[in-house]
Amino acid sequence: MPEPASGTDRAARPLEAGSERILEITDLAFGGRGVARLDGFVIFVAGALPGESVRARVERVRAGFAEASCLQVLRPSPDRVEPRCPHYAICGGCDLQHLAEAAQARAKGEQVRALLQRLAGLREVPLHETLRAGEAWSYRFRMEFDWGRDEAGKTVLGLHRRARPGVLFAVEQCQVLPEPGNELIAFLAREAQARGLAAWDGRLRHGLLRRAAMQLARGSGEVLLTLETARGHTGPLQALARDLLRRFPRCVGVVRRELDKAGHLVEESILAGRDHLFEEVEGDRLAVSAGSFFQPNRHGVGPLRRLAVGALGPRPEESILELYAGVGLFTLELARRAREVTAVEGSRAAAFAARSNAARAGLGNVTVVRREVSAALPGLLLERAWGGVLLDPPRAGLPAESARALAEAGPGRLVYVSCDPATLSRDLKILAGAGRYGVDAVTPCDLFPQTHHVECVVSLSRRG
Repeated sequence: MPEPASGTDRAARPLEAGSERILEITDLAFGGRGVARLDGFVIFVAGALPGESVRARVERVRAGFAEASCLQVLRPSPDRVEPRCPHYAICGGCDLQHLAEAAQARAKGEQVRALLQRLAGLREVPLHETLRAGEAWSYRFRMEFDWGRDEAGKTVLGLHRRARPGVLFAVEQCQVLPEPGNELIAFLAREAQARGLAAWDGRLRHGLLRRAAMQLARGSGEVLLTLETARGHTGPLQALARDLLRRFPRCVGVVRRELDKAGHLVEESILAGRDHLFEEVEGDRLAVSAGSFFQPNRHGVGPLRRLAVGALGPRPEESILELYAGVGLFTLELARRAREVTAVEGSRAAAFAARSNAARAGLGNVTVVRREVSAALPGLLLERAWGGVLLDPPRAGLPAESARALAEAGPGRLVYVSCDPATLSRDLKILAGAGRYGVDAVTPCDLFPQTHHVECVVSLSRRG
């Protein structure tokens, strides 16, 4: 048993990789690791929680911080729980199953506060209570599984190992995946093996099957499967797709995406059924195509929409601009409250779905612009006096030129929906710089339970 670390101990024996220490965990960092400090030197401890005393092994020492793994919990946190998933020790997907769900939500709120203060330069963060939406298990709308080889060299369909992301393991039961998702995984793995369909080998640049992505609608119960493959072998894949639809009546289609040897998309086709499913959200029937983004939490999509649209507060006389509109989830509710909505979306499939979803809802006051936001925004900001802007960019956040354009010429009200508080902080630093916009409210949304990821809805209003 190692002695507890101290300032004199550290001075006598510098922290080294492979050494063991007893550490007091004081915080939880964004990413899910516990934080300990030795005379100001930060140690990130995987698997440790605030309030715990742990025995840890130092894995890496870097300039200003070290990374360690938890070997033994000497004094557990009252918020520590037994992980539910049998794969939790090795899977690289979930990283907070050992923390109680209410404590996950609290921790994510504090992480958002810290990131906005440190990266966005906000002295005071108007942080609201973290929104928790629906079930914390079986909530995923979309998940992706890769074909490859496990540690023994066996072909598997699974997920990546936490410590060795280049190595896959076969998934028996994913706890955040709704049924029939786990049954689909087992069927695909078994049938691919039986039919002699080989996994793609990136080193040898040979094989067929690369990835299986499934979308599982909650409201309609429909399932859509997308297979990413190498070129050729259409007949065996069509036979597999037909058998899959017979085996799983809720599966409405199987789409194929053919990639060349460099991993670039060459062609997309329908192997069986159709290339989209329908999801029902609070009375709206939304078509979601195989390649289109949709909010990943099936239970949280309605509460998130109510929060974001309510935060913007569109008025009957206003024109509203929506950026990164996707298939129109926010668009429809905005259009019911405003005079008109212009929705910008770069994906051809998503823009087509947004138009059809607006028409299906009987909304004639929606204009969908199929262009990249960075190209469309400068002209749109000059086009008219917008009442407000709602934006829901991808994890990479806003392009810098788009953030600057909004800061210079944006309307009086903005609502920013973000799935990454780090890129959100970067963009808010531009939007709120020089007093252009003020941040009125920040609401973290725990739409990714069991993981460190967190959604945020931020309300801004123009100050200058």
